[in-house]
Amino acid sequence: MKEQIKALCSEYKDLQIEFYKHLHQNPELSFEEYKTSAFIKERLAEYGVAVMEGITGTSVVGILKGDKPGPTVAFRADIDALPVQENTGLEYQSRTCGVMHACGHDSHCATLLCFAKLLSEHKELVEGTVKFLFQAAEEKLPGGALGLCNDGAIDDCDVVYGWHSGGAENSGHIVSNVGPNSADIAVYEVTVHGKGGHGSSPQAACNPVPIAMQVATAINQVLAEKASPLEKAVLTVAYFKNLGGNYPNIIDSDVVFGGNLRTFNHQLTVELLEKMEKLAKGICEAHGATAEFSSMIGYHATINHERETMIVRAAADAMGYGWTTTEPGLGGEDFSYYVEKKPGSFFNIGMNDPAANPHPAPHHNKDFKLDLNSLHIGLEMELAVYLKELEARR
Repeated sequence: MKEQIKALCSEYKDLQIEFYKHLHQNPELSFEEYKTSAFIKERLAEYGVAVMEGITGTSVVGILKGDKPGPTVAFRADIDALPVQENTGLEYQSRTCGVMHACGHDSHCATLLCFAKLLSEHKELVEGTVKFLFQAAEEKLPGGALGLCNDGAIDDCDVVYGWHSGGAENSGHIVSNVGPNSADIAVYEVTVHGKGGHGSSPQAACNPVPIAMQVATAINQVLAEKASPLEKAVLTVAYFKNLGGNYPNIIDSDVVFGGNLRTFNHQLTVELLEKMEKLAKGICEAHGATAEFSSMIGYHATINHERETMIVRAAADAMGYGWTTTEPGLGGEDFSYYVEKKPGSFFNIGMNDPAANPHPAPHHNKDFKLDLNSLHIGLEMELAVYLKELEARR
């Protein structure tokens, strides 16, 4: 399998780099990937890959049916960029001021395009149907995955796979684990309404600042008080602002603060948000003020299924790539919506050359970059995972 896959994928190495550079130079923000979407559709049409109708927004779903019976297997690539001004100095640096592929989504998109071309030109490998999910807006709530699920993009799928390029992990390392892979995330905001006044007469006002500070302190203790110490979770009070300005002799009437909550347990997220709202309103009421509490639950935790994660590991072993399990981070990933509906697995592929880049910049950073000579690993892993999936079903 290893030699066959490497030989097949080597035919597309130059094209993969060409696509990657094009996408990197022409980034588009979440839900605004109009040119990217058009580029994808043009390439799929060239390859004879059908495009699914009824998909809203800028996501694109390609469909390739084989001549032999088999499962419907989906592979996902996100396609959006970030509001970051690039500083890499690469010859293919972003041409769009203030927008950059600072998270590697361009590598995912370029790879999936080449995978679609490879399978369209080697249909003897296809059993059943392959769906290529080019998903918009992974970086912005509510996320493009939710839209694709609502549009029925994976209703007929038997399994869904996805991956993320790792700019800090060494080339050739495949990183994943069974179970939680990313966090359930929520954002919240509290507005404390008091009564404004003059700094010389605080008794005539209802100063919302100390009240909001008490609320923020109480909220910051919610995890310790209401969550098991065995739960992995984080609660942050991230910002605090006085809506009326910063005058030392003015007591403003309103103060706003907010932050984010991350867990691996969706029900716990819901319960903690309810407790936070009760605390905010109760403390404010005790001081003669009122509180508005708003929250939005974003992506749920991505929970990798065991069978599919073992398929990914088998593919990595077959290709001779290192396999590493890791403690899941508390970052968010809307791949969660797919694996809530269908079996699947999400994994990371290391794409950094430590000799050339000993101090890699993190994701979402203006200096983020990937090793061009590592891009082929993504294509090899997609093909290896697909063939291992078919093998497991025979």
